[in-house]
Amino acid sequence: MSRSRVLLAVLFCAAVLAPISPAQAGSSLICTGYSGCSDKGYSHFGYATHKSTSYWRMYTGTNCTNYVAYRLVTTNGMPNVRPKAGVGNAEDWGFAMSSITNSTPTVGSVAWWGRTGHHVAYVEKVVSSSEIWVSESNWSGAFDWRKITKSGSGWPDGFIHFKDPSITNTTRPAIKGTVKVGEPLTASGGTWSPTGNTYAYQWLSDGTKISGATARTFTPTTAQLGKPLAIRVTATRASYPTVSATSPSTTVGPGSISSVSLPAVGGTPRVDEPVTATTAGRWSPTGNVYTYQWLADGAKIAGATGRTFSPGPELAGQQLAFAVTASRSGYQPVTSVSAPAPATLPGLLANTERPYVVGSPQVGSPLTARVGAWSKPGLSYAYAWSVDGQVVPGADDRTFTPRGQDVGRSVSVEVVASRAGYETARAASAPSASVARGVLSVQTRPTIAGTPRVGSALVAAPGTWSAPAEHTYQWYAGGVAVAGATGRTFIPKAAQRGKTIYVRVTARQAGYTSASAVSTGTAAVAYGRIRFTTQPRITGTLRAGQVVTLDPGVHVPSAATRRYQWLRDGQVLKGFTGSTRRISSGDVGSLISVRVTVSAPGYTTVVVLTAARRAS
Repeated sequence: MSRSRVLLAVLFCAAVLAPISPAQAGSSLICTGYSGCSDKGYSHFGYATHKSTSYWRMYTGTNCTNYVAYRLVTTNGMPNVRPKAGVGNAEDWGFAMSSITNSTPTVGSVAWWGRTGHHVAYVEKVVSSSEIWVSESNWSGAFDWRKITKSGSGWPDGFIHFKDPSITNTTRPAIKGTVKVGEPLTASGGTWSPTGNTYAYQWLSDGTKISGATARTFTPTTAQLGKPLAIRVTATRASYPTVSATSPSTTVGPGSISSVSLPAVGGTPRVDEPVTATTAGRWSPTGNVYTYQWLADGAKIAGATGRTFSPGPELAGQQLAFAVTASRSGYQPVTSVSAPAPATLPGLLANTERPYVVGSPQVGSPLTARVGAWSKPGLSYAYAWSVDGQVVPGADDRTFTPRGQDVGRSVSVEVVASRAGYETARAASAPSASVARGVLSVQTRPTIAGTPRVGSALVAAPGTWSAPAEHTYQWYAGGVAVAGATGRTFIPKAAQRGKTIYVRVTARQAGYTSASAVSTGTAAVAYGRIRFTTQPRITGTLRAGQVVTLDPGVHVPSAATRRYQWLRDGQVLKGFTGSTRRISSGDVGSLISVRVTVSAPGYTTVVVLTAARRAS
């Protein structure tokens, strides 16, 4: 063996330094060998195929430290990183990890011999405080499971709790179903972490196990009546402590009586006439005590608790039903309701004088309905207006205003009278005369917004009118209609400068006569203002012999006339009035600029000077 391998052996498994006999004293062998233990149902958890891998930088192969490190990584979920420098030689583990080492064994903890030996093993089962089962890999080459008791001298010096595996109940079990005698229930096992465990069930009554009730389903009997019922779920998993969780308890309610056939109502109910229940139905079990209650549209009728009942006017149109409640000692009372009877028939109303319409039938002018006379007082009325016999959707008020499409057609109204306990009745008025056209009239004159100036937009507001209408526009300048100026917006041109502007608005609407109104005139149209959106500038290199160009910029109106005059140090350069110029030697060192004059008919002429640039 090389020097490095000898050092590793000394460092990572104390089994090289001492025999494993201290771990064997006071113990008995359960199984030995990877396959021998597997054949008996005791797992090596895959270590036989992974022993050539170093875990926590331990010495590989069949030895105690590498095996335990493998189990802590693969079973307990610890990272494959040595938790502390002193965790190397087995006898040092408990000293290095003294803060998590105690005398209490738990499944998944590490059994450690450091004072009485040089060994570590993985605790697989805790039978009691004086008996544990461990799995271990020994330097001698043996893998085994071992039972250790405190009666011998081989009890571990301590138990290291790196990260003991545990099963956690994250959502408590629950009982699904109605908890009462005779009703099947199903247990919801809750949720657990990790998943994939094995679960056992035990139903509890008042905290005590119910004999034989170990399935997920359970049907309470009278023995559990009035007692709290719960389900206890126990989760088990290899190498994990067993954990139990109990659902919230629910008191078992009484059983229920069942209705075999429904009660029934005979005859057709009518206001103020008796109606009788022909049968109270059939029940299981029999021999119950029965009480009665009449219902109207599902609601109890106060005082109606006999087998015969006369409905009053307030129940007209409602469906009567007969409810029977059966009760007996030890059972939950149950109510059974008959099928609803036909709607209770109401009384009758008659119209004695036809309704009529008040008002002039003209588009835009309201008409009012008069209800006429009826056989009963205290009625409520609804209205339905018609044009030429066709009902107008939504026209259900007492008044109706004829529309444009109603011109030349007659209007009538149907009145619907109603009263509690009576059938509704209808009566219609005679048709009116033909509907005439409405008249549009201006209420506030049109107005013009904006400054009257050449090139500046003026905007018309149509004013207000006696009815909603569509509007058209005609603009005038100096009292003369401007050809083509028929939009809501108008931009004066040079031809309109000095003239007063006004707009004529014509209102039109279907069913109305059209009408026009004229705005107040504006002030005289002033000269327009030429505006630059991009200023003129000189482009190119101002060097002797180079040609530079004037970029005239962008202005409104775009069709304006431009004139140019080149300047040197602010002085006019005679003859240079084009858009380009060649820089001369006489320009060197001077500031070169261009004066741009822009003019257009109807606009005030504008003069703009470019930024001066020095020639070189």
